[in-house]
Amino acid sequence: MSKKQKLSVEIKEEKEMSSANLFHEKLCKAFILMSIAGGVFAQIGYILAPDSCALGDDTIFETIGVALFAISFFCFPISPIFWLVSLFKSNMHSGHVFFWSLLTGIIIVISTVIFIDYVIQDMFCGCWGFPGEDCS
Repeated sequence: MSKKQKLSVEIKEEKEMSSANLFHEKLCKAFILMSIAGGVFAQIGYILAPDSCALGDDTIFETIGVALFAISFFCFPISPIFWLVSLFKSNMHSGHVFFWSLLTGIIIVISTVIFIDYVIQDMFCGCWGFPGEDCS
């Protein structure tokens, strides 16, 4: 095999590897963005209506924020599964996938620590923890 052919094979392999890794990287960036934006929106919703317990009292910020945060939190396990699959695929760079999985996990945990009060604030209102329950 000539030097030129080897170079073209290496470039092709890097291109294939980068497309799979780029997809995972974009997925991780989306989870990170959804986690942070969801937490911020939930906080804005809480600031606008701090005593809202009934489902109809939620602001649009709170509704969107909690949904974004929940999606990022519950869909995150896709990322480590992606890394496990990358261990057996030769066209994927496992180190790159692991880095983005770890970074995403760390940022989601930090986001959870910062915003958890605003995300679950409706869960514990009412006398037995049911939103909108009349305890008189």
